[in-house]
Amino acid sequence: MTHPSDLLSAFAAGTLPAERADPVARHVADCPGCAAELIAWRRVAGAVGDRVAAVGVPSPGLLDAVLARLVPARGAAPGVPRYAAPLGGAAGRRAVRILAAQRRLVDRRVWPVAAVVLAAGTAVAGWAPPGSSEQVLAIVVPLVAALGVAGACGSGTDPAGELVAASRTGVRAVLLARLTLVLGAIFGAASVASLGLAWFDAGAPPGLFAAWLGPMALLSAVSFALSVLWRPAVGIGVAMCLWVLRLLAGSDALDGTVDRLVEPLWRTSGPLLLVAALLMAGTLALLPHLPASLGRRAYGR
Repeated sequence: MTHPSDLLSAFAAGTLPAERADPVARHVADCPGCAAELIAWRRVAGAVGDRVAAVGVPSPGLLDAVLARLVPARGAAPGVPRYAAPLGGAAGRRAVRILAAQRRLVDRRVWPVAAVVLAAGTAVAGWAPPGSSEQVLAIVVPLVAALGVAGACGSGTDPAGELVAASRTGVRAVLLARLTLVLGAIFGAASVASLGLAWFDAGAPPGLFAAWLGPMALLSAVSFALSVLWRPAVGIGVAMCLWVLRLLAGSDALDGTVDRLVEPLWRTSGPLLLVAALLMAGTLALLPHLPASLGRRAYGR
């Protein structure tokens, strides 16, 4: 027979059936190389046996406790067991802990990129001619938000996807927490920038918040939906196309019809905010029910 290297470990452990162990024994008796390999496997078996003997015998109820955690409750649908330890006593405390945990799981590149672009945009807005700061913020803040949402929530960008899939927290809660964290941080930074410009620049227009709030919500919603349901590159690409169209609005490069279509997207209004909220909510509602081939593997679905 040929050298039974793949059978020597089982032969050393004594788990080979007799009809297979006898030919191996005869081969080892005549093959110095396999005999030496068998000696090494027996040393491993002896070391493992010594370690096992040194471990104390578990309590009789340990296996029953483990099985009780794995078996679903009566009437519940079978599935992958979830970690059942409470993250917080009350629902509010648990939500805060889930939100705080996302800070460590979100791609670290999101924060410095968003900070640098927003800081540069604020500086440009401060040096812009009087009355032009709102136009600069209306261009910069939505772009930062769209890129940040795509980087934090897009499928395939989760470095802890297996942990998310094995935890008690569902994919909707994870994405909602990340969306809240990223948009909340960018909203806070943009608000500080707007207040700073209004404080130091007497010529700054009073509608600084309204200049970027609606466009930020819309581009973030578009980027979020396409990045989660498809892939981040698509979400970023579509958001960038809308952003470029707004950048070129009013110039000779675009037709007047395109200008009229793009301009309302850059105005903060109730219908615009409602559309953005519905798009985000619809994405969260559809995500668990769509096939994994659309890119939700990163979230364990």
